[in-house]
Amino acid sequence: MPHPLPPRILIAGTHSGVGKTTIATGIMAALTRRGLPVQPYKVGPDYIDPSYHTLATGRSSRNLDRWMLREELIPIFAKTSQDCWAVIEGVMGLFDGVSGTKGYGSSADIAKLLDVPVVLIVDAGNLSRSAAAMVHGFCTFDPGVKIAGVILNRVKSPAQEGLLREALSEIQVPILGVLPKEEGIRLPERHLGLVPSQEQAFQESFFDELISVVTRTIDLEQIQRIMQEVVPEKQFITELTRHKGTASWGGEPVINEGLSEAAAGNRNYHPLRLGVARDEAFSFYYQDALDCAESLGFALVPFSPLHDSSLLAGLDGLFFGGGFPELHLERLSQNQSFLESLRQFSRSGKPIYGECGGYMYLGTQVTDFEGRTYPMAGLIPIAAEMAPKLQGMGYRQGIFRRDNFLSKAGNMVYGHEFHYSKVNYLSCDDEAFPAFELVKGERSLRMDGYARDNIVASYLHINFAGQPELLQHWAEHIRQGA
Repeated sequence: MPHPLPPRILIAGTHSGVGKTTIATGIMAALTRRGLPVQPYKVGPDYIDPSYHTLATGRSSRNLDRWMLREELIPIFAKTSQDCWAVIEGVMGLFDGVSGTKGYGSSADIAKLLDVPVVLIVDAGNLSRSAAAMVHGFCTFDPGVKIAGVILNRVKSPAQEGLLREALSEIQVPILGVLPKEEGIRLPERHLGLVPSQEQAFQESFFDELISVVTRTIDLEQIQRIMQEVVPEKQFITELTRHKGTASWGGEPVINEGLSEAAAGNRNYHPLRLGVARDEAFSFYYQDALDCAESLGFALVPFSPLHDSSLLAGLDGLFFGGGFPELHLERLSQNQSFLESLRQFSRSGKPIYGECGGYMYLGTQVTDFEGRTYPMAGLIPIAAEMAPKLQGMGYRQGIFRRDNFLSKAGNMVYGHEFHYSKVNYLSCDDEAFPAFELVKGERSLRMDGYARDNIVASYLHINFAGQPELLQHWAEHIRQGA
């Protein structure tokens, strides 16, 4: 007999910029303050919004990204939502999904996939009766999406609130909250969106104020009742129950074809010490990817290219994630003792993986927004330069161009890119070693990254929890070379 779904809700918006992150984070914080075990989630590939969720709840926020997690999404949700109250922040507008699809990967898609009721945030600042027409459209566009109520944000006056309430009563959609414009609490922003919470010296008073606003303006009791709604039994519940407590990498490892049978028993091996760059410059990691690595035999060892004088001894591999190295170029460049220890590590032949900001850092130099150039690690023959306009954004399929420690040539990887920098190879010969051919459908977009010897790096962010075979291949590569 299948178990009931966990208490759950998805906070969505009519479009980007309606206040989703602030309101969702406030609801998470307020429910946590009430003593509930809130597990936060974010639809899509975002790294920064989840950092606020984590600060608000004390639990690592998880990404529900259908493009990158693929068939692993349901088991990951099942595993991580056990005995918790799941609050999911949506992405963009409710029905906005992967480009060229009918909403695949959108907030609505995830709501239907996981049977989650939706609370719709409306920026009502310049609306009156038209708000009802807008909400009616959202409620009827896809009958498979259940919109349980709306939160009206940036309402200018009690008179406007009265008009909005009257209009929405005509379509019988509950109003779960009304936030006056003067109550607005905005989270800090920069070129990649919000500023990561790790950079902010947030005081307890910030969340005290946020919780106070949410508690005054949103009906949290009704939110809790919606979250606890019992849904009719359907196939999804059976699937959720079947996956409860495990992803494919959380039980017995799923071994990619071609890997040795020895890898199947990798829990009997000594843990592989994987150094992970974690500081103000490098903070973009998917928690489920890190959990997956640990499940497959990696012991994660954090280090800081900003603060450490050298790498720790005994590491078997390095992972440089994305982040904001462009804001710390002088300090990164001046930490010569660390850079030299990194070069020595590279000369040992042990594998080094870099994504986006990590890719830039492993290169020869980076030029910042003001035109100042700083030397970097010099492990990849590229020069990176920050640009005033976005240089790459969106989901990407990548085909590995050659065998490497992550995969054999020809295998497909699913990722996402979002960056304001661009790179140039320092010689024509270096262009012969891209990591991937990026494709969209049958069309080739461009070559990206660098894969040669013991280094694989590119602009592509990968959630390894959706493709655990990449980490398994990495682990097997290290063990075979040991």
